Amino acid sequence: MAFGDVGGAVTELVITCRTPDEGEVAIRKGDALKLVGPYTVSNIADDEDPVFGQAMADAALNDIALPVMVRGIALFAYEGAAPVVDGVTGVTASEEPGRVKAPAAGNGAGRNLKVDAAASVVHVLL
Repeated sequence: MAFGDVGGAVTELVITCRTPDEGEVAIRKGDALKLVGPYTVSNIADDEDPVFGQAMADAALNDIALPVMVRGIALFAYEGAAPVVDGVTGVTASEEPGRVKAPAAGNGAGRNLKVDAAASVVHVLL
């Protein structure tokens, strides 16, 4: 599969997780996800929480299966200042559900490959 402006092979690792047993679930395909329990994910995170993966489908019910990409290139919507592309820095969770942001300290998850500031999207190698 070719990807990005240059192209090339991309290998993805998608695992099956589940939504939380209780509480509101409003996960959209492409959302950044946080691990909240054993194989359990949510798009609701606190500022600076680690990003676990990306939702590969929508989910609106409790305790259902959800495919999650944990390795590969994820395109995340970001909040705030544009993340840095330097070969080291990644992203952390934003308080806005499903979005990411540049880490306040440390490197965050993954490595940023490209930032599309006009669309507020960052390409992250997880």
